[in-house]
Amino acid sequence: MHEATIGNRRRWGSWQDWLSVALGIYFALAPLWIEGAPVGIFVTLGVLVIVAAVWAGSTASSTLAEFVKMVLGAAVILSGLFGAHVEERTAILNSWVIGAALIVLALTAEHRNRAGRSATNPHEHQHT
Repeated sequence: MHEATIGNRRRWGSWQDWLSVALGIYFALAPLWIEGAPVGIFVTLGVLVIVAAVWAGSTASSTLAEFVKMVLGAAVILSGLFGAHVEERTAILNSWVIGAALIVLALTAEHRNRAGRSATNPHEHQHT
């Protein structure tokens, strides 16, 4: 079995994963400057996004991690509907934009993984 398919660790280099970490940090800290943002939901989802992005960035084959990031992106979008901040336009717009960005980043990272064009996978050209 090819080493990259079993989840070996790799050096960080995917810009999608770095940007996902930054979006997770932003979302977790957003209640500090967005009035009416639900602190519990934003902090919890932000931390989960950070963990998933670190996981995706540190494994050679991150298909499952990218899927988890997509699910978390959808949860961030839905937090606008279920998070009791529908009246707060800034909070809901932030959740929609961050969630959509997370989904797009996960899709592009997964596409690169499947297409075999990942420049960050050190095991890509090894024959075992």
